[in-house]
Amino acid sequence: MSEPEVALAFTPDPWVEQLHRYCSDHGGARVRSLVVDAAVALEESYDVFVVGHRWSALSRAFVGDVHARGRAVLGVHDRQESSSRSHLLALGVDALIEADADTPAFVRAIVDVAGVRAERPALRSITTVPRRGRLVTVGGASGAGRTEIAVQLAVALDAQHDVVLLDADDVAPSVAARLHLAIEPNLRTAIDAVEHDLGSLDDSIQAARTGGPPVVTGLPNARAWEQVRPGEVIRVADRLAADAAFVVVDGAGPLEEVATASRRARYATGRALVAEADMLVGVCEGSPHGVARILAWTVEARLLAPATPLVIVVNRAPDARFRRGELYEELTTTVPLADVVFVPSDPRVADAAWKGGPVARGPFTRAVEALAAEVAST
Repeated sequence: MSEPEVALAFTPDPWVEQLHRYCSDHGGARVRSLVVDAAVALEESYDVFVVGHRWSALSRAFVGDVHARGRAVLGVHDRQESSSRSHLLALGVDALIEADADTPAFVRAIVDVAGVRAERPALRSITTVPRRGRLVTVGGASGAGRTEIAVQLAVALDAQHDVVLLDADDVAPSVAARLHLAIEPNLRTAIDAVEHDLGSLDDSIQAARTGGPPVVTGLPNARAWEQVRPGEVIRVADRLAADAAFVVVDGAGPLEEVATASRRARYATGRALVAEADMLVGVCEGSPHGVARILAWTVEARLLAPATPLVIVVNRAPDARFRRGELYEELTTTVPLADVVFVPSDPRVADAAWKGGPVARGPFTRAVEALAAEVAST
């Protein structure tokens, strides 16, 4: 079967040169031209036009003209720019791929959008599809009990909805240890299933040992973060949300854009989870220091997701009403929030960690149930 022919919109983005070189060296698709002028893109003969959101000539009218000539458009968006994805979708592109996807993934996307199927079933779509269920991202500074809140929130939602708990933390994945689950299968297994058809996604989901929703555990080693791309994690969440009403994700710790030797920032996965979330839950410790840390986190989150509903959970909150009032006032007057939920200290939390199961009913669970009701109704 012939390889699809491609026209590349010329921009300084690294993926343009990398895709051009890869196709020249390895095949899979043939680059017919590098396009600077939109008129050339309409005159040339090819199957797929690959274009980044920064290309100056890109417009809805241009995309319509390309479609009128029987060609497809693959849009390349940058997850560090939250508006790029919605911009390309509004223009009517046929499929999306993130700019930091590996080059073979670009080729798979080109083959799929061109309607050309290779003999091997592994050459599949890497396109973005609408999410059916809701993605609830739980984040916040380390040490505040974020994983405990994420686990119990998933348990509370699971009482009335189909829920999956996903550990996407690439700094300190903890759900497997907290629930006494095996380290395999895990997020890496799920990515292989979604991206490369290596097994079934269902086989990557573990059943909780002592009750609660099914779980996709995190990376077995946090040093593996460089091997996992943000888009891959989001696509796993989207696939899980095809059957589940809620996918609760523990994974949005630090959100700073820290440059590294790789092509993406250190905390790119957490940033993508915040940008893609339908609901954000930020967890902080019930102290002035904890509030200062969550406010710094919230500023970063609001840059990525300015309109997404955000609830702050004050974990291990003080019992004194005056202190709670001080914390509430500081949080609500600094950033726009949907609500602030206070979760008290409860010795049952430590007992549950020893047993590897949900927390026994008490003040902690009642507070998280109130959080779950708000998440479900927002």
